[in-house]
Amino acid sequence: MITNLITPSKIYAPSLKEGVLFLYLSLTSLFAQNPIYQLRLHLNDSAFLQLPIILKKDSITIPAYSSINKNTSFLKKDNDSIRFSISIYENICLLKKQNQTDYQGIWIKYSANNNSYKIKCSISSSFKYNVDINKMQSFPHKWKFNILSKNKTYTAYGTFQFFNDNILPHLSGSIATPYGDLGHLSGFIKNDSVFLSVFNGSFATYLAGKLFYSTQQKLDSIQGYIYYGSWGVEKFSAIPVSDISMKKQIHLNEIFNPTSFILNVNWKDIYNQPITIEKNKPLILLLMGTWCPNCTDENKLFTEWYSQLSSKVQIIALAVERTNNSNKAIQLLQNYKTKLNIPYPIVLLSEKGNQAPFEIFPQLIKIPAFPTTIYFNKELKPVFATMGFNGPATNELYLQTQQHIKDIIQQLQ
Repeated sequence: MITNLITPSKIYAPSLKEGVLFLYLSLTSLFAQNPIYQLRLHLNDSAFLQLPIILKKDSITIPAYSSINKNTSFLKKDNDSIRFSISIYENICLLKKQNQTDYQGIWIKYSANNNSYKIKCSISSSFKYNVDINKMQSFPHKWKFNILSKNKTYTAYGTFQFFNDNILPHLSGSIATPYGDLGHLSGFIKNDSVFLSVFNGSFATYLAGKLFYSTQQKLDSIQGYIYYGSWGVEKFSAIPVSDISMKKQIHLNEIFNPTSFILNVNWKDIYNQPITIEKNKPLILLLMGTWCPNCTDENKLFTEWYSQLSSKVQIIALAVERTNNSNKAIQLLQNYKTKLNIPYPIVLLSEKGNQAPFEIFPQLIKIPAFPTTIYFNKELKPVFATMGFNGPATNELYLQTQQHIKDIIQQLQ
């Protein structure tokens, strides 16, 4: 998710001590058998995203998500330096040894024209951190967020669960925005503040909020900030709610010219193989990018469903990369397709980012968000479109998203 951002006001800003954030994994035996360190990212002078890692001889495990499998990366050592990448995204951590247990360096997230952004990071030995178990146990499950980005406010919904972990109890969940969810947020409550974050290799996202109570027993609201790496921040307020729902269907004229639409396809996939559109069969176009975590969640779902869907609909992914180099973009997409085991073809729509006109698909005038998914009937007329994607971290919103997609596909038949 990328939106317009604001500068924090003085309503609430976490202090240096409060800003330290941990993510905890519910794998007690794993922690017990391996040395635990901390990876710390310096987002700004007052916000520090910090998470536990397991450092081995040739690998580093970053348990960034409490409700899914651990994330293990290959670790390269060169004398007194180490390097590793997070997940499947174009990034790298470069650190130099300071003493027997500590390292300092930078995390680099690569982007177009080598215009990468860097965040200072460090690795050090672990230490314990006190959390408020009682407040986490009673933390409401569902939340409505009002998020301010510059002078515009949009609505988002959060779902969270309490995990009574044997190492350290923690909260885990996500926030679903109109543009996609923020991924597997995990963290804790200390005193009257909540701290949540995720570090997935594409984004380093950190939420710090102050808790407000209408009575001593009832949590009434939260106010604070969501930090997006070192480059932006949004202000938010949130209240508990009893129900949540978010469908992201959008008008087709946000994507195409409002004139009559004809799909003319003369495309080749990332292996230079021609694309053949199957006759009398609905078509689903996934507008995505390898840099987009929400796109990855959507591709994982369609990959999981493909064996049941392939006889009913045709699926093609159209990729927008940020390399300004078609050869580099093709390489990224080939690696991405292999890592995710994607069974349907991927076509490079643009290596220059989201800038219309798109040479191979001139009918497309705008991509409102990533992912954007377009559904065509058997006559290859566009009939539905959705924007963003609620992934597994959003719990019941993810189930709603799956059902919404199934309902759309059913209407295509």
